[in-house]
Amino acid sequence: MEFVTLSKQEFKGFTKENGNNCYLQSAEIAELREKNGWKAHFVGVKENGSCIAASMLLSRKRHWKYEFYAMRGPMMDFENEELLTFFLTNMKKYVKKQKGYLLRMDPYLEAVSLDKDGKETGVFDRRYLKKEFKKLGFQEVIAKKMGDTVQAKFMYVIDLKPTLEEVMKEMDSKTRQMIRKNEKLGIRIRQGTREDIPLFTEIMEDTSNRRHFHDRGLNFYLDMYDFLSKEKEISFIFAELDTKIAYQKIEEERTAIDKACIEREKKRQKGLCNEEKVKMKEKEEKEALERLAKREDEIHALEEKYGSVITLGAILYTMYGNEVASVFGGCYESLKEYQPFYTIHYEMIKYAIQNQYQRYNFYAIQNHVDKNDEQYGIYLFKRGFGGHVMELIGEFVAPISKPTYYLFQWIHKLKK
Repeated sequence: MEFVTLSKQEFKGFTKENGNNCYLQSAEIAELREKNGWKAHFVGVKENGSCIAASMLLSRKRHWKYEFYAMRGPMMDFENEELLTFFLTNMKKYVKKQKGYLLRMDPYLEAVSLDKDGKETGVFDRRYLKKEFKKLGFQEVIAKKMGDTVQAKFMYVIDLKPTLEEVMKEMDSKTRQMIRKNEKLGIRIRQGTREDIPLFTEIMEDTSNRRHFHDRGLNFYLDMYDFLSKEKEISFIFAELDTKIAYQKIEEERTAIDKACIEREKKRQKGLCNEEKVKMKEKEEKEALERLAKREDEIHALEEKYGSVITLGAILYTMYGNEVASVFGGCYESLKEYQPFYTIHYEMIKYAIQNQYQRYNFYAIQNHVDKNDEQYGIYLFKRGFGGHVMELIGEFVAPISKPTYYLFQWIHKLKK
C-alpha cells in the first residue's frame, strides 16, 4: 500500500466508484470551502496502481497552526483493519508535515442498525471501530444533542424499495392521507433555478425567525448552487398551491357527488335502496359539499391575497452518491397549515426511486428520541414516511501537537 496525494480528477473518480458517501466529501464542496478561506487537500491510498481509499481534507489557520478536517470522511473499507491503520496513521503524518496541530474526522459510516423508533435491530454493529480509532490516537467528541458536533450524528432515512407502492406501504396512514389531501388542494412541486434562490432565502429567513436558528443567507445558497450544479448535484424544490388546479379538483369532487346522487336516485325509484343507508349517505354528501364550498372560499381568499400560484415552502436537495438528501428547508409561517413538506418529500421519494437511488435522507434529527424534546414533532413527521433512524459513527479528533491542541482548547474556553 502507498499513501499518496491525489489530483482532483483522481479523487472525483474514486468518489463516483465509492457510492456510499456524502456530498460534503466532494470536490465541489472543496471548491466552495476554498472560496470561503479553507484549503483543500486530496489524499488517498493506492494498491497496485488502484485507489482503494481517499479523503478530502480541509485546512485553515488557527492562530499560528492549522486545523485539518476530513468532513464526512475518510472514505474506505473501515472493516479492513490493515487499511484503516495505514490510512489514518499516514493522514496524521501528512497533517504534521503541513504544520497541522489537529485532525478532525466524522466518517459517513452507519454505526449500528436501528429501527424507526431508534431501537437496535441486531443486523450490524460497527461501534467497535471507536476502539480502533482510539488506538490510532483519536478522541471521540461526546455528542449528547444535535449541535455538539460539527455535523449531525443522527439522521432519518428510507432505504428505498424498487417501487413507490412498496415504499408507500410502510408509510403511516396519516402520511398517505396528507399526501392525497394536498393533491386535492392543488399543491404541486416545481424545480427552481438560480433566479429562485432569493425566494428560497426569503422562505428560510421566515422559518429561522420562527424556529430560532441562524440561517446561512443568500450568498451561501448561491455558492452552493454554483458549485454543486456543475455535476447536477443540487436542486431547489418549491411547493406551490395552484388555484386553477384547486378549483378543478373541487369541481371534480362535486361532479362525482352529483353522479352518485343520480345513480342512487335511479335505484331508489326501482326500490333497490335501503332508505336508512340512503339518508346516511345523503348526510355525508351534504357535509362533503359544505366542506368543498368552504375550501373554495379559502382558495378564493388566498388567490385575492397572493395570486393564482402561491409559494408555500421549499427544500434544498443534494443528489450525490447513492442518496437524495433533504438538506435545508422551510415554509412561510402564514401558510404552514397547508403542510407542503408532505408533497415535496413524496414527489422527491418518487424521483429517487425512478432514478435508482438507494436511500432517501430526511437529514438531521436529535440524538435521542425524546417525547419531551421540542423537535420531537419533526422526528414524528419524518417517521410517518417509514424508514429508520440512522446513527453515524461520530466525530473524532486526533491532536497532532498535544501542547498546541490543549493550549488552543484553553484559549477557546476563555473566549467563550
